[in-house]
Amino acid sequence: MAEWPTRWGKYRFDAIGIPAAYTYLGQLIAHDLTWNEATVSGSAVRFRRASLDFKSIFQQDPDLAPAHSVCEASGLALGRTSADRLDDLPRSQSGTPTLTDMRNDQTLTLSQLVVLVTKFYQVCAARTSDESQAFLDARRHLQWVVLYDYLPRVIDPIVYRDVIRSQMWPLLGDGAGLIPIEFSAAAFRLGHAMVRYRYPHWREGGGGASLQDLLRFTHHSANTRLVDVAGEARLPDDWIAGWTFLLSGEEEDARTSLSAAIDENLALDLFAVPDSIGDCLRSARRPNGTGSGTFNLAEHTLVRGNRLRLDSAQSLSALAHDRLKEAGAAPLPRRLPAIRLTQTRSHGLGDFLMSDHAKPLLTETPIWLYFLREADVHASGQHFGPLASRITMETIFRAIWNDPEGILRIDFKPGFSHDSGKFGLKDLHDVVQTHWKLKS
Repeated sequence: MAEWPTRWGKYRFDAIGIPAAYTYLGQLIAHDLTWNEATVSGSAVRFRRASLDFKSIFQQDPDLAPAHSVCEASGLALGRTSADRLDDLPRSQSGTPTLTDMRNDQTLTLSQLVVLVTKFYQVCAARTSDESQAFLDARRHLQWVVLYDYLPRVIDPIVYRDVIRSQMWPLLGDGAGLIPIEFSAAAFRLGHAMVRYRYPHWREGGGGASLQDLLRFTHHSANTRLVDVAGEARLPDDWIAGWTFLLSGEEEDARTSLSAAIDENLALDLFAVPDSIGDCLRSARRPNGTGSGTFNLAEHTLVRGNRLRLDSAQSLSALAHDRLKEAGAAPLPRRLPAIRLTQTRSHGLGDFLMSDHAKPLLTETPIWLYFLREADVHASGQHFGPLASRITMETIFRAIWNDPEGILRIDFKPGFSHDSGKFGLKDLHDVVQTHWKLKS
């Protein structure tokens, strides 16, 4: 999976229509769906129904003392960069973010996205004297972005329209509303395939960034590149995200960094991720050929799926076929035949899958590998394949439905939308650019 055709060089095909920011919006969604709130400071955990309410962002950790320079407004705080701009996460003096979900500082793009969302909340708070209403307004706008901007970009269009029309989740079935393991351990991990090896334009001034850069500007990194300013660990000012290069408007700028195509060829740096990065990812054993203190993300995902005893893709496909047929939902295409599983652009992987050693994998295929291949076969890597789309769309749609005050339970229209009613991540950024007033 790490052996690319030499003609690609260090770069892969792009997912046209998915600017790079959406890679990390997906990560933010995954973290919120799988975050559980401690009932008492640092003690018992209360497992909740999956609800996309963004509480993992809109709550601060009371046990972590923020640095003196942190600025708080309307219940949410921002941290200062090396040049005193309020463009970083709120951090302790040592650089640890004062967030309830530390995973949101896994990469610099993700932490910068949390900063953008925090500023948007503060814009909402400036329009009302009711703090709880401000949180509700921000939450609903974010749900709108997810449902009507993010999901149409990554989901198979037939699956997307069917779930929106029917407002049903027949594949998930009835139950407690928890996150299905097939989603968290396989389907939504397709987001890792969207990560680029390098972003030609990433920084505010137009400079690029490698994946290694984005991993190291965090508190997780053993070789963190946060800098000391008056005894506080801060983000260097020249590493503030340039959102104009990570998002696109009606006409895509040639300098817009797009997500990588969704297929089995992952960014090279994901095969040697530092142990210090990740959410319990260090449980993966280290692959051969990598230095001490790193792990192979592809290997970890496949081994984890085996340990969790996930069904094979063939079994899951048969179950999906039966449940969708019974519910009268849009049917999925026939599952991929073995020959299509082997026709990968990664010659090393293709040769292995054609060998006798891999015969069991072609009839009992790990679902993450199957999802990567179906995205390539059915969509040329431009969005998720049909089965992964169905699991992802139903899971996120149900999570929004589970919010009793969410956009699917009321007649909601974004307060900052165009005349057309559209409101996406680019519009959220533009609102912050226009209306955020707490600039230092």
